This record gives sequence, C-alpha cells and structure tokens, in this order.
Amino acid sequence: MKDLILLVEEYIEENRLLSAGPLVAGVSGGADSMALLFVLKDICDRKYPDIRLFCAHVNHGIRKEADLDEKTVSDFCAKLGVPFHAAHIDIPAVAKEEGLSLETAGRIQRYAFFNEIAGENGTIAVAHHMEDQAESIAMHIFRGAGMEGLCGIRPKNGNVIHPFLCLRKEDILSFCKARNISFCNDVTNEDTAYDRNFFRHEIFPKIENGIGRDPVSALVGLAERVLEENDYLDTLSEKVLDEAVGADLSIPLETLADMPRALRIRVLRLLAIRTFGDVVDIESVHWEAVSDLSEKAEGSASTDLPGERVAVRENKRIRFCRTDAFAKEKGGYVKGAGIVVPKGQEYREIALSALPIGEKVNFCQSFVSMRLRFLENEGDIVYNNQTWFFPSSVLPDAVIRTRRQGDTIRRAGSSCTKELRRFMNEVQIPQRFRDRVLLIGRGKETLWLPGVAHAVGFTDAFSAEKYRAEKEKETNGREDVLCVLEFFDETT
Repeated sequence: MKDLILLVEEYIEENRLLSAGPLVAGVSGGADSMALLFVLKDICDRKYPDIRLFCAHVNHGIRKEADLDEKTVSDFCAKLGVPFHAAHIDIPAVAKEEGLSLETAGRIQRYAFFNEIAGENGTIAVAHHMEDQAESIAMHIFRGAGMEGLCGIRPKNGNVIHPFLCLRKEDILSFCKARNISFCNDVTNEDTAYDRNFFRHEIFPKIENGIGRDPVSALVGLAERVLEENDYLDTLSEKVLDEAVGADLSIPLETLADMPRALRIRVLRLLAIRTFGDVVDIESVHWEAVSDLSEKAEGSASTDLPGERVAVRENKRIRFCRTDAFAKEKGGYVKGAGIVVPKGQEYREIALSALPIGEKVNFCQSFVSMRLRFLENEGDIVYNNQTWFFPSSVLPDAVIRTRRQGDTIRRAGSSCTKELRRFMNEVQIPQRFRDRVLLIGRGKETLWLPGVAHAVGFTDAFSAEKYRAEKEKETNGREDVLCVLEFFDETT
C-alpha cells in the first residue's frame, strides 16, 4: 500500500480540492481530524507553501472531556506551528432554541465557525473517511433518499473538502500510531442510540459476517457510480432555477407544472439549499409533501419541514423560509401584510378617541405599540409605512381592530368601493395573515390598512398633495386639525 500522505496528496490533486485561499482544518481532537491536520500540514509545506493553514476547534460543551479535547488540539497545533482557533458554543441550548437535534445543531454551528475563519475565499477541510461515507449512504437509504442521497459525501461540496474519503479508518489509526500522533477518544462514538454508530457497530459487522462481503466497499462503490448521473441532473435543475427563481428565492408554479415529478422535487430541493444552506434533515416524505404543495395553483398553503422550516405556496409561487419568519406568531409588522396581531389570540376593538394624545401605549402583549398625536408643525411630518395622517373629524367614530365580515374599502383616489376580502386578495396579502391584520375602521368602512393602503388622509408625499388639493376644494381652504397615528413594532 502507498504511503498514506501520498494517497491523500494524489486524491487532492485528482479532485482539485485545494485553492489559493486560506485552508481551515476542522479538528475535533479525534484520530481522524488530528491525522488530517498532520497530513495537510505536510502537503502544504512541501507542495503548496503559499496556502495558509489554520486549525478550527469547536468546544460543544456536551461532554465533560471537552476541555481536554481542546487542550489536546491546541498543544498539537503549537507543535506543528499551525494557528489555532477555538469557539465555545452551548450546542444543547442552540438545539433547544432552534428545534434541532444535537447532531444537526452541532454541525450548523461548527461550519458557521469554520466559515468565519475561512472567509469568502477560504476552503474548509474535514476528516470524513470511507466508513463515514458508507454510513451516510446507509442512513440516507433508510430515510428514503433518492439519487442525491446515494451519492453520499462528495470530495468537494461548495467550499468544504474531504481529503480522507480515499482512506479506511484502520489506515488512519495505524498512521497515528506510526507517527506518534496523540488523539482523544469520544465515548459517544460507541453509543448505538445514534444512527451512524448503530450502522457502524451493529449492522455492518453482521452484513460482513453473514454474506462475507464488505459493506463499506460496496456502498462507496455505489456512490461513485451514481454521482456522475446525479450531477448531470443537478446541472439541468440549476439551469431551471437560474432562469425562473425570483429575488425572494421563490419559483413560479407554472415553471414546475410540466416537469416530471422526480425533476420537480430535485428543483425544489436545490431551491431549499439556496434558501437554508443545509437540508440534511429533510427526508423523502417531506419532499413529496412539498411537491404536492406545488401541484395546486390556486390559494395559499404551507407544509412544515424539520428544523423550524416551512415550504409556502403563495401568489402562485413556492418558496422556503424559517417558521418564525412565516408565522410571525408574536405579531408585529410583516412586509406586504401590515401590522399582524399574535397568532391564536382574540382582540377587542379600541376606540381611536380613547388613546391618550402624545403618549406611546402598548396594544397587547408587547407585540406593537402606538401613539396618537396632533400634527402641530408641518416640519414634523415623517413618512413611513406604519404612519397615517388623517383629519380629526375621523376620531369620534374610528376604532382599531381586525377585519370582520362585510368590511369594505374605497382606496384613496378611487371611486370604487370593494369588499375588504376581495381587496386583500388583489393586493396579495397572504391568506394566513388576513384575519390577524390590524386596521382602522369606521363602521364597515376601512380607513387605513397600515403598510398597505388608506382611504382617508395620507401616508406619503404623493397622497398628501392629493389630500390637500381635495380638502381645499371641499372646505375653501378650511380643514380639520391633522392627526397622526404611528405604530411601533416591538418584536424587532
């Protein structure tokens, strides 16, 4: 067998893994990553002296040995002369807050830290080997993966490289022993409660003992055969996205309509990757649900995805977003919808005249505040989408509330009165917000939808000019005192 360093060197050159920018090795302290750092240091010193090599270590705060792991890596870097960077992140707290598994939260945080060090032009090297590849493919198969999942770990994925995919675990351990490389043992690697460990310690040995064949070599070979076809289909899908995707990372339903289902799911998956960066926890059953969502052109709908994510059908387009951005459950200002009250709560109307003049008051549960005042100085006018200027004659009958059946609106400058329900549909306020949007009403008449439209008064310089002209005609120059109603989003 060739020298391990020479094998890795050839693998790097064959797959063109290194670039001129910084090279960041992600090192946990285990045998694989410690060997990786040693090998990369050797190769860079001999063949790529202009590449700056750095070591990055994340202390997850999960295991009691975490501090010892960090010291082991730090000492090894000092011995090799490699700059060492460490981050302390409470992964259990992050996982709980984001609704993720420990594994997923740890991976996301690690790569965020690695990318911070690598910068825009850097490359990140991690120590996945052939057994890791085989375990990944096996897990993908039993999660219902398609062709993409059968490709497993790629030699290069964006700015992340895997120089050890050409090595077996036993070769790495032998190398560490021969080169006297110290490393830490992670006891969680023996815990078969984790899927990867279950395949490694239970399933693979039984396959090899039962049929006399090496499952690692078989699965790695499968990945290599599937990769070329998969990349070709991805190229087609990326072309579709480049031509059709909007600035908001949404895609028209009509673009997806005539596609074979398999290609449609691939396009949607790549769109989700562009949106989230990581879709490893989204399984085939979820992609099928997203595809189903895209097959109906009318109406708004959504489907929940793992990791506090959601796929949304709105305005005849499909997009992906984080659940908190989608639901806005705590209430607040939502672009294109207005001021949205917290989800699942009922609110009684508030008389506009009951608001104290000039005082900033809370509406409910701190999701939004408002202030009513008289406009005493024209120089105080500041236009934004949460401010409304209106005549004081409105005050006695106006209320702040959400919509009701029979509500209407006649937008300023229009002679046409419409049902508010129909108007909301025309201006494409998302269906999920319509019963939660605050409005200023007088009877069934809608006077102002914050951030969307007004019927009385003005909200910007253009409507102010028209308002002044109309008022002068109606009153021969006399007009009511102008009032100002301002909303303040307390959730941002």
